[in-house]
Amino acid sequence: MTESSTSSSISILTNIITSPQQAFKDIQHAYPILLPFLAVVLMNAVVVILLFASIDYEWYVDHMVEAQAGELSRAEQDQTRAAFEMMSPSLMSGFGAGGVIVGIGIMYSVMALYFVIVSNVTNDGFQFKQWFSFISWTSIPTLIGALASLVIIITSSNGQFAPESINPLTLNELFFGLNPLKGVGSILAKVDITMFWSIALMTIGYAQWTEKSIGKAFGIVILPYLIFYGISFLFI
Repeated sequence: MTESSTSSSISILTNIITSPQQAFKDIQHAYPILLPFLAVVLMNAVVVILLFASIDYEWYVDHMVEAQAGELSRAEQDQTRAAFEMMSPSLMSGFGAGGVIVGIGIMYSVMALYFVIVSNVTNDGFQFKQWFSFISWTSIPTLIGALASLVIIITSSNGQFAPESINPLTLNELFFGLNPLKGVGSILAKVDITMFWSIALMTIGYAQWTEKSIGKAFGIVILPYLIFYGISFLFI
């Protein structure tokens, strides 16, 4: 990344929060990807690494056994415990961070592919790189959830915090307080309020790039979310 492209990306990073219309205009100069993608990936990887470096692992194993096998027989609970105890905190950290990196890459690619398909139908001329850049920049608000999780981890006095509940901005933590590992709670625990900010940015950016109305842009942006969470509710 050259000095000028770095400066441009930093300018976009500021504008995506303060002046989205200008940010989406600037993105179209070169469709940069590296800064927003690495920012989200590395921040989430740091959360996972710090989590398992700080957590009371014995407590964590007890927590997961209770959460996943609390209603099963003692033998099945022992099997679940043995599976967790086979993994050290450092190994869990490595697998977790790797999973975050791969998972985010796949998620962005799937979303970009969705917009490519829409582009092919509407003939707006945008390709995969453009949409991957679009997804990367509109995901910047999710960094707030990652930062909030870091605060929870850093301020924990005894390392006894559940990984599925460390983001205080999820709908489950803010409003519902359901079991974050089961049923509706498991879905609500994966949705934090910054996602709605990202959806708003995507709607603004899509309308600006394609010259569609805000209503049509919102319908196109929200569709994959409705499909994903609709399917998720069917399987709880």
